[in-house]
Amino acid sequence: MKCALALSFILLPGINLPAQSPGQKEEPAYNAESKSIVVPYGEGQQIVIDGMISEGEWEDALTFPISEAYDVCLKADSQMLYVAVKSPTLVVIGVCEIRMTENEKDVYLLHVSGRLGEGLSGFPAGTRFEMGNIKHWDANLSKEDETKIDAWVAAGRPIEKYGDVVEKVESKEFKISRKMFSGNRLKLTIGLIEIAADGKKTYNYPENAGLENADNWVELILPPSAN
Repeated sequence: MKCALALSFILLPGINLPAQSPGQKEEPAYNAESKSIVVPYGEGQQIVIDGMISEGEWEDALTFPISEAYDVCLKADSQMLYVAVKSPTLVVIGVCEIRMTENEKDVYLLHVSGRLGEGLSGFPAGTRFEMGNIKHWDANLSKEDETKIDAWVAAGRPIEKYGDVVEKVESKEFKISRKMFSGNRLKLTIGLIEIAADGKKTYNYPENAGLENADNWVELILPPSAN
């Protein structure tokens, strides 16, 4: 089944990092405005794709805020790239999408909602994807409460009430096989839609990323691969 989702790419308020004063510890090496990131080697065996951050699961990852509401976590081993977008509170993430390119010609779209979908396009990066047939990556789904979904549908599918029928999580967690790319460098962008009582909230990382090209996407430099 071919699908398309228009994840709005909007400009988010910039993250203001406070000036360092004597005695303060140094700022982290990377932040939401970094253009290139060296992804640390981390143990992937403990990663459970369930949307909950377990003790020790992401401690060896590089973690930094991408907005006031979310952090991103990055790590890799010789076979996988691990990505998490996490919140300090339980939230409903209706949709999350990662786009990746290593040659700035071919763009993979990894779509997560109630099912997983995958698309491949050039630039401008596409919004179309095909459900199922996912071989090289995994992520936690947006799980609907079947005991509540019928009433929500009968009420006309009000978007402000969708959060009442979907499982709240701390994060979207991705395991992405490095078979999806041949080298150790790629560019990436993440978009997500949070469903809250006051409506939809859209977040993008990097905040000024667009679909016309990868100029404002973040570059990831991965540790050596097993391939």
